[in-house]
Amino acid sequence: MSKDNHGRWTGAGLDAVLPALTGPDEATLRHVLGHYPTGVAVITASTPEGPAGIAMNSFTSVSMDPPLVLFCPAMSSTTWPQLRTAGRIAINVLSAGQESVSRLFASRSDDRFAEIAWTPGANGAPLLSDALGWLECTVQAEYPAGDHTVVIAEIDRMGVHAEISEPLVFFRGSYYEGMTQAVEADEAS
Repeated sequence: MSKDNHGRWTGAGLDAVLPALTGPDEATLRHVLGHYPTGVAVITASTPEGPAGIAMNSFTSVSMDPPLVLFCPAMSSTTWPQLRTAGRIAINVLSAGQESVSRLFASRSDDRFAEIAWTPGANGAPLLSDALGWLECTVQAEYPAGDHTVVIAEIDRMGVHAEISEPLVFFRGSYYEGMTQAVEADEAS
């Protein structure tokens, strides 16, 4: 590769042009980050008021040793304070076909757990039936980050569903049953 007279990288007969960048404003941020496909998880805990949970697509691994993950609830969340108090949580990675579960836990429904099947985990946090995977965790730290909170949790126990292999994917503002469906929808648009 080399640069041409205009500062563009060239090579193999292709000219690369710098992309036009703008922002950051809220609409552009949502548009650009919407092009990054994410899985969907539901964070759950057992609280004195009963089981509580919240949908989350800002979830990722942080460290293998120790085994840490992070997720980012909104500062405006009324559910996160309940989960925080419990300290021991479960992260339920949703499988293809669980769009309704994600929507339920993103809603302000009073009793989200009355509408779904679940089992209490070893730490008491609800493990949602037919999730793709489960992580039982202990909250380690929280950091304010703009209009969200960055939560670091250490994994205590985890597992995957023996019969389900496709994740629920959120991409460009829509849900898809696995990456294949997301790619096909993107190619068709």
